[in-house]
Amino acid sequence: MAEPKYRIRSLHTDSTVTVYQAYSPEIGLPAARDGRFPGTWKRDRMTWIKQCS
Repeated sequence: MAEPKYRIRSLHTDSTVTVYQAYSPEIGLPAARDGRFPGTWKRDRMTWIKQCS
């Protein structure tokens, strides 16, 4: 079976869900190195996952 093009990576417990967000190297590498997002990162481009009950 081929690897899917898109995938959601997450961990969960009975009370929490942690979802991991991927970034391009231009954003992810400086963020990991400096501990903050670089100026090219835009908050309005983020995907938000909402809790459903």
